[in-house]
Amino acid sequence: MKIWGLEIVLLVVGMNASAAWTPGPLVILGELPGSATAWERTVTQGNRSVRLSGVSFRTPDCEFQVLDNPPQARRSLAAALEAAGAVAGANGGYFHKDQKPLGLVISGGKTLHVFERAKLLSGILELRNGRTALVRAEKFQASASVQEALQAGPWLVEGGAVISGLHAGRMARRTVVAMTGRSHWMLLATSPVTLAELGEVLTLPGLSGKENIREALNLDGGSSTLLLALREGRPLLDIPSFGSVRNYLAIVPRHR
Repeated sequence: MKIWGLEIVLLVVGMNASAAWTPGPLVILGELPGSATAWERTVTQGNRSVRLSGVSFRTPDCEFQVLDNPPQARRSLAAALEAAGAVAGANGGYFHKDQKPLGLVISGGKTLHVFERAKLLSGILELRNGRTALVRAEKFQASASVQEALQAGPWLVEGGAVISGLHAGRMARRTVVAMTGRSHWMLLATSPVTLAELGEVLTLPGLSGKENIREALNLDGGSSTLLLALREGRPLLDIPSFGSVRNYLAIVPRHR
């Protein structure tokens, strides 16, 4: 009887572990200049819930810009966004304790830190000749045509599928850059979640609307997680970090 009871317990645990994530309603917080949209959504799995906060946009209307935030000239994300004419932004790439960037950082065509080879730094967000893309680090080609670039990782979603082997042991707040279509992009911040869970959540159909996420790259997270969306100088979405970060990734309307 004890063995039979143990089998029942294991069966229930297995069923809970394999239960699908269920998305709650998509809450539109408001429209931003450049036709960007701020939104939130909560997904659940049993007694687990993860809150996602995001800003979505189309690249014909907006573009990513990397904003440096060196220790000797540190400023808040709100101040950096205002100076750049940006409507939203998040924390960017990794950095050392002395605030030295980790991995490739290019801002406004200027290389602020060089490319690095490391398992963690598996992907690069680039703006090349005006076109935005996520590329595998080993396939990145340095060129004067690259106006913006940020190296980070791990890669979470590729070709619409979860990357295998994502870490399932540590829960933390996360920041993500993702593409739902060639011209549709988003910045995301989440409540504490493991990387493996995050990969599953990001592949839910229509997570931020009609289109599914095709590519997603993890940025620096944990205490660095930070997301702000501004409309007429007032925050529609404001997720503060627990400390300073070395650079920001901003969404800036294109000038036509």
